[in-house]
Amino acid sequence: MNSIERVKAALNFNVPDKVPIWKAFGKSDVFMMARIPSMKWQPGHYENEKGLFPHLADDIIYKSKLWIWDRPEWAKDPKYRRWIKIFPREEIDEFGTIWKRGGIDTMGHPGSPTLLDYKDLDDYIQKYTPILDDKKSYEVFIKMSKSIGKEKYRMAYLELGPFQMASQMRGFNTFLIDHRKHKEEVKRLLAHTTEQYIKMEKMYIKFGLDPHGFALFDDLGEQHGPFFSPKTFKEFYEPVYRPLFETAHELGCEFHLHCCGKIDHIMPLLIEWGLDAIELDSPRMTGYPDLKQFRGKLMMWGCINIQSVYTQGTPEECEREVWHMVRNLGTSKGGFGAYFYPQDYHIKAPKENVHSFEEGLKKYGDYSKIPAHWWEHPTVEEWEDNVVPSLPPS
Repeated sequence: MNSIERVKAALNFNVPDKVPIWKAFGKSDVFMMARIPSMKWQPGHYENEKGLFPHLADDIIYKSKLWIWDRPEWAKDPKYRRWIKIFPREEIDEFGTIWKRGGIDTMGHPGSPTLLDYKDLDDYIQKYTPILDDKKSYEVFIKMSKSIGKEKYRMAYLELGPFQMASQMRGFNTFLIDHRKHKEEVKRLLAHTTEQYIKMEKMYIKFGLDPHGFALFDDLGEQHGPFFSPKTFKEFYEPVYRPLFETAHELGCEFHLHCCGKIDHIMPLLIEWGLDAIELDSPRMTGYPDLKQFRGKLMMWGCINIQSVYTQGTPEECEREVWHMVRNLGTSKGGFGAYFYPQDYHIKAPKENVHSFEEGLKKYGDYSKIPAHWWEHPTVEEWEDNVVPSLPPS
């Protein structure tokens, strides 16, 4: 199978030859496509933006001059000549949310809330709605999709999701409380952000990037459960996620959602609304036993658990863990994909463990080489976080 056929077969439980691989760099069945912010977006010129630098998700966008900042007067001070190397610093993104950047090369963390009162929502939307219909924003990947991405499963990046952006506007704790105290305002804000993501889906198609799927990154839970009860999640987020999934399907694409947290309680709703695949950086956070009920219902992309085995285990344990992901997240007919955490240096995953992930896929990711009785071998019900069980008997 080629990469497109392999991912499609895994999505549809149609017996792929091998487990598909999703990597940012190196050998991958998935080719990620993204947009560059429009040059029409030039932050720092409003009075309330003084001292805030552009947030571009990755500094390479600025360093490679894919986006050029028309600096406001305050930023022309010689001390800001090489602002990209100033740490710590605060940045502002296209949605008007603040990011804090520390001394290591990450995208940073959400900072101070910017939408302090819902009475200002109309003005806020007018100032901070991303410019998504500028064809120049997509030109880099329009070309790459027809060369590097021609024979890959092309995944269009929809960026950080509606919940995360809204919670950054309001502040995380405040936004959770808003679901009780300001229900209508929350729904209006979510409707606005959802509209932007749907527009982005359509722009990827309009400008000819020809995606096979869309990828959205929206964390919906913490270590022990989702941020919402299923009832609350359905009330507020069905009008968000169902239209996103349905739009993707109308455009002939699948929808892949990255989500951190223990989210098994809300996964039935996501499946009901049409989600095709979920990506889990830490499958053990939700837990293999609690994910078992979803095998065969949607595809699950998984990384070796970044909170334990990938970062703290031995290479041998990482290699064995690959089989347990194949077995517990997929079926003998597919349904599992291997996701490589793109910034393994952020989480300090040893290079030997990354290599063992690759080696494990060579051993246990080829469906023709998996003994039939391994699929019938009982799975572990009680998992210890840092323990990787043995393989089934050969």
